[in-house]
Amino acid sequence: MAEDKKKDDWDSGITVAPMTGDELPRYRRMAFLNRAKRPSKEERLKHKNMYTKKERRAIIRAGMLAMLPQFLVIIVSFGIVIGLLYLWLS
Repeated sequence: MAEDKKKDDWDSGITVAPMTGDELPRYRRMAFLNRAKRPSKEERLKHKNMYTKKERRAIIRAGMLAMLPQFLVIIVSFGIVIGLLYLWLS
């Protein structure tokens, strides 16, 4: 006769929450199952070195120039608020 495997008294052998993805809502399950695998290191390095140093600097400069008007509006707004607080509290 084979010996019965002894289980701890706290272990009943049931699974409380299987992590198969079936318990997710439908929209999350589709995202969970269709997510793309991470590209290999060679592919990531190939895309990183796609631009020359001059082109990268031009791209960064263009992005900064595009954000400059919003930055100036925020700085001027803070200045106005600080000025109004100074007038109100003095």
